[in-house]
Amino acid sequence: MKNTLYNLAVLALTVGLGACEKVVQLDVPEADPIVVVESQISNETEKWLVNLTLTQPYFDQSGIVFVDDAIVTIEDNNNSIDTLVYDADGNYLSKVEKACVIGDVYTLKIEHGSKTYTSTEKCFYQDTIDLVESYYLPERNGFIPVGYYVFEKANEYEPDGDFYLWNIYQNGNILTDSIGYLIDSDEFRETGFFNISIDPDDPLKDIDRGVFPRPFPWNFEKGDSVTVEQMRISEDYYNFISEFSTQQQRSGTPFDPPPFNPTSNISGGAYGFFRVVNVSSKSVIVTE
Repeated sequence: MKNTLYNLAVLALTVGLGACEKVVQLDVPEADPIVVVESQISNETEKWLVNLTLTQPYFDQSGIVFVDDAIVTIEDNNNSIDTLVYDADGNYLSKVEKACVIGDVYTLKIEHGSKTYTSTEKCFYQDTIDLVESYYLPERNGFIPVGYYVFEKANEYEPDGDFYLWNIYQNGNILTDSIGYLIDSDEFRETGFFNISIDPDDPLKDIDRGVFPRPFPWNFEKGDSVTVEQMRISEDYYNFISEFSTQQQRSGTPFDPPPFNPTSNISGGAYGFFRVVNVSSKSVIVTE
């Protein structure tokens, strides 16, 4: 009898608590939209592109809001000014294909509404890639499992203080898996992806002794076409990528770093980054 009364009491309490549920609508204030800038120009000949969008409320992200009424210019240190023309989807393009000059400084200027945004970057020098090759690792070596790998051989321009980003393409598709961005500085140039100390005429001569070039961290298939794109970037952009990567790694645990916006190089209150990069690239077909 006691058990029956106890069970009825628990049931009544459960029903009572369920009846007390109330949906609470949070009144989240909406901030004014902020311009977001995404732009990269380089020493490769192509149309310069600046993409402009607006931030959106947290609970209303039904579609990307493009900025189509801005005035966008890029000026170099020789006072040559290019006015970009709006195309579509927030994209502003130069009228002709252009290439950045190594050593020159470029200033982006955006006029939108009553606000003006500016950013300045330099096209830095870098040594070009000497070669890109592949090899087959028949036995696991440390953290590197058996498989086909690709590496580069390149000198690294001195003095210290250079920063780099690598894009790796497999059969025309950029590799953007969980490894994330491949960035590095020249602080440890001898052990980096440059493979400075290997013999360019016979880079695999010591592989039988377990000494081989440091590969890029992807396993390939025989016959793959692989392109290595090495970009000399500014320290500001290196820090921006590092901060952005930190936010990407948030997993929702109490140990996550506090959320923040990566440090932009756009003055005037916009988000995003205007970057000027020096690109060197080479390709290889994966073989044994």
